[in-house]
Amino acid sequence: MPVSGRNGGHFTAGLAVSRQSPERKAEARERIAGAAADLNARGMRVFVRINSATELARQDVVASVGKAVFGLVVPKVDTPAQLAEHEAQIARAEADAGLIEGRTRLIALLETPKSIFHALSIAESSSRLIAIGFGVEDYAATIGLPPEPQSMAFAAQTVATAAHAAGIEAIGLPGSIAEFRDMDALRRIALMARQLGFTGSGCIHPAQVPIFNEAFGVSEQEAAEAKEVIEAYERARIEGLGAIAIRGRVIDIPIYERAMRTIQRAEHSAT
Repeated sequence: MPVSGRNGGHFTAGLAVSRQSPERKAEARERIAGAAADLNARGMRVFVRINSATELARQDVVASVGKAVFGLVVPKVDTPAQLAEHEAQIARAEADAGLIEGRTRLIALLETPKSIFHALSIAESSSRLIAIGFGVEDYAATIGLPPEPQSMAFAAQTVATAAHAAGIEAIGLPGSIAEFRDMDALRRIALMARQLGFTGSGCIHPAQVPIFNEAFGVSEQEAAEAKEVIEAYERARIEGLGAIAIRGRVIDIPIYERAMRTIQRAEHSAT
């Protein structure tokens, strides 16, 4: 599960123990260390998606926490207390591995109606969290609706808004990620995700990466317009003006600050 996002200067690779068939989970755990080391050596940040079941998650954490693994993806997080249980296991695994406590970062996936109503409390619950994600397929299955944008928009935007309130990343789409042949449809969903406040998305196929880089990235035109706003507003401040107009559009502090964030994202993505 690679992750593409507008705020990331690093390509992130994912190893998913939870996606293995039950009889192959033990084999997958044995391969984590080697696979993570290989990906890490290529300059990728490695996340391991663990299982949601308590005992399986415990085994996954023990097998995953290490120098080559940047973080864990925790599925089906419904409450802060549930995430805290994982954190306690992670802290013990870090101590056993000789790592500083807190080194292993987390992405929590919100995939049920209950999780949506706990979104902000989950997002604010841990210093390890760098993102929360919307699990559209599981959420749609839980409420018995297809993963179409009109059905998923409320839950998706709730997750994105909670992430922004907590100052972390918002990963996900308001529609299915399973389709990797219809790139036009995927692009429309990705652009809608950005409008809802998401900053990136997981991928299940390499062909999706350019689509998401385009949707969540900063285009040359956006960067140029942001730079124009910044320069004009800063000149106006020197002249003692609180607001100005550019081509019929009023530019004041909120628009200036948004332009500054756009430039920061563009610079960060280029590193």
